Amino acid sequence: MANGRDGQKVPVVRMTTAGKVGGVWYPSSGLAVWRGIPYGKVPGDGGRFAGPVRPDPWERVRPALRYGNISWQLVPAYDRASDAMREFDFANTADLEDEDCLYLNVFTPDPGRAGLPVLVWFHPGLQVAGSGNMPGRRPEVLGRNHSVVVVTVNYRLGCWGHLYLDGVGGRDTANVRMRDQLLALRWVKENIAAFGGDDTNVTLVGESAGARNIGSLLGCGLADGLFERAALYSGGCDNVASRDEATGFARRFLECADLTDDPGRIFSVPNVHLKVAHERLLRQCEIVYYRDVVDGVYLSRAPIEAIRAGASGKVDLLVSNTANEAGLWDLMMPDGARVVVRGSGLETAASRYGADHEEVINDELYLRPSRDLLRARAAAGGGRCWYQLYDYVPSNHPFAGVDRALHGMDLASLLLDLSAPGGASEADVGVARNVQSALVDFASGRVPSTGGVTWPVYERDTEKIVRIGREPGVDTAVWPPDDDTTAAGR
Repeated sequence: MANGRDGQKVPVVRMTTAGKVGGVWYPSSGLAVWRGIPYGKVPGDGGRFAGPVRPDPWERVRPALRYGNISWQLVPAYDRASDAMREFDFANTADLEDEDCLYLNVFTPDPGRAGLPVLVWFHPGLQVAGSGNMPGRRPEVLGRNHSVVVVTVNYRLGCWGHLYLDGVGGRDTANVRMRDQLLALRWVKENIAAFGGDDTNVTLVGESAGARNIGSLLGCGLADGLFERAALYSGGCDNVASRDEATGFARRFLECADLTDDPGRIFSVPNVHLKVAHERLLRQCEIVYYRDVVDGVYLSRAPIEAIRAGASGKVDLLVSNTANEAGLWDLMMPDGARVVVRGSGLETAASRYGADHEEVINDELYLRPSRDLLRARAAAGGGRCWYQLYDYVPSNHPFAGVDRALHGMDLASLLLDLSAPGGASEADVGVARNVQSALVDFASGRVPSTGGVTWPVYERDTEKIVRIGREPGVDTAVWPPDDDTTAAGR
């Protein structure tokens, strides 16, 4: 490999199981990049809603300089007050949307290194939008600043990744998004050593929808051995439906697509037809949740039940919430918290909260799933767990005037480029350094430590947590009340 001076771009070629890929190393920035590597493909013959297969091999060096296609993007929410579809800037509008979107990107701080911890990033986006190429959310800064290899992944979203149509045409359509992610993780295990990563030290990192994806994978037996650690920011194991629930949702989607009398056409109608069906469903529900299904194969039981029974027992966990997850929604759209409560099926549970929609969202969509995951792992034994509460409002965040940290606000710290912090204040940089160092400690197999505070391992009898503020500190978890009727109302 050629030596590069500051400002130069040095070509770097690596061999994968499908063929050679050519990326580029920027010595001045300390990052080598391979973009748009295919880890799989959607079968060409009737591939819609089908599980992924490995990519076709190639003979020459395949350029890996541009991001690959992203999944078709859907509108996350409908604002009934203004009769408007709400888009939240999850995707780069320059990226091509396609069902053929099974691509990943690899970032390594030095192509000459070996045995570095590996972080695999699953993006946010309400299961309907976003990608591994998302603007403003660049986990590769962790590679540049902390000597880890970062992998970001594109996979099928929305109806393309979640619609359960096993009763239509005898096809196996269950958990397609999860199957895309499983194939991507197999690619990492088989190939990441060529990019400087340690294939025995893989950590999944996800925020919001990405964290919930990880929550499902923790209960998937086919994921055993594909990762050693998992960091879930603002998401748990609760984004699942039974077969009956998933079938009922699919029927409703077919009605919105005007395909009830000929459901088999859903495999061949134009993609814009599916986007219109989603928007019709949004007008009915205001927000639509696409969920994984307990199909008996990829999920033999609800993930939380599987974890209680010992699933993914060797995997270490870092679980995190922000101080006021729910506060985001009323800032994003009028009456947004009420929309989320209704769309999440929480209206029955909300009766005990009165008119406080934010409290029911914080408790039932975020704190209770985190608590249940931690307690399930503690009861089953196995891997270690840590819990953090992010309680800091970055000064340069668009919603910097709020009192407590909102959903997603922790990404301003987790993904801040410490080498070029821009308009971040000194306090912002200090908190970001603490948040990032904790994740890198965790991914490296060490006990997380931030600002001189060594994190206590989560234990059921003490439930000690770390609160991330201007100064980190150890606290005791405050959870929603133990109320089975409330949990059952979800």
